[in-house]
Amino acid sequence: MQEKTIDCIGEMCPIPILKAEQELKALGNQDKVHIKTDHSCTMQSVVKHFQNKLGYPSSVQEIDYGIWLITIEKRTK
Repeated sequence: MQEKTIDCIGEMCPIPILKAEQELKALGNQDKVHIKTDHSCTMQSVVKHFQNKLGYPSSVQEIDYGIWLITIEKRTK
């Protein structure tokens, strides 16, 4: 299983979504992309996009005050 981390500190949507989509294209089933962000609106948009649009399980963890780590797991059918 592969895992990639994208640093999106200071970046607003849609940049984190576009970067995550690019990384996920190169990954296989059950591989994960982690996005590090400091924008709560980005956190909500990313999770909503990947769970609702693509059906990828996503979770969020606050790793520092005002810093979140979003985990997206690629699931293929």
